[in-house]
Amino acid sequence: MAGTAAFALAIGVAACGGSSSQDATQAVSPAAAPAAAFDQALHDLLPDRIKQSKQIVFGALWETPPIIGIETGDTSKPVGITPDLAVAMGEVLGVTPVWKNLQWPAQLPGLQSGNVDALFGQVSDGKEREQVIDLVQFYRSPMALLVKSGNPRGVKSMSDTCGMKIGVPTGSQQEAVVKGNSEKFCTGQGKPAIVPVGYPGAQGAIVAIKGGTVDAWMDASASTRVIAKESGFESVTLPDEQVDAYMERGVAIAVSKAQPGLTNALAGALGKLARSGAYQKVMDKWESGDAALPAEDIKVNAYTGLPAGQGSSSATPAS
Repeated sequence: MAGTAAFALAIGVAACGGSSSQDATQAVSPAAAPAAAFDQALHDLLPDRIKQSKQIVFGALWETPPIIGIETGDTSKPVGITPDLAVAMGEVLGVTPVWKNLQWPAQLPGLQSGNVDALFGQVSDGKEREQVIDLVQFYRSPMALLVKSGNPRGVKSMSDTCGMKIGVPTGSQQEAVVKGNSEKFCTGQGKPAIVPVGYPGAQGAIVAIKGGTVDAWMDASASTRVIAKESGFESVTLPDEQVDAYMERGVAIAVSKAQPGLTNALAGALGKLARSGAYQKVMDKWESGDAALPAEDIKVNAYTGLPAGQGSSSATPAS
């Protein structure tokens, strides 16, 4: 990617090293992200413990570039859209971002247990999920399939994948996309089903595609494009109508309902970056300008309009 760091996507250089989490220091140096002015009013919204430590602990899986990944020469810290945004937001709030590398199945439990203050990488927004955690969208991208180089099975859309196995993040909304399209295009017409296969991250799916265990991996197109370029695969962007009926495509910062002040502070900081143009600069830097949201769409719980901290304690997060 022009103007960006090379990501470590080769098999065997997995970001997580086989563990469920890994502590890291500050994501990127302040010079790597556009400067932003400190905002005392937003700082005052932060929980006291964050004000005292001057740190916000973010969690994500460092395997979905350009949103978040690692450099080939340094696997100890993440790089990408969210690390850069976290630094810029930290300047607005007067805090330093610290990162933990979390496999997807550990992310929502880690948030609710307080292992991290916020998730900033892979959490999809949705009406049901907004009942359980607070969400602030920062990224909206088409979905795509990662397939072998040359696209040997000629996949152009989900209607071409009957009888195939498609890797999806474990517990994700992509599974609903696979099942919904399987019923529409395949089993409903007497053809073999499309089978979703869960993986904790892209690394396992890449190994599976190379070995022929699965035929494709479904993720945001910006991520699959990077993996395709760095690892010799091909990315096939799916028609929006095959995705939107089964999942919301917004990716969001996730915060516990117990921390409404933190939610509002993060939303305010990101909104300030959007209005100043700094947010768009970060998205453009990582060749994802088309996934940027308008400033007016950066808000707390965009689908339900629920204020931070309000929701249903009995609801279950959408997968």
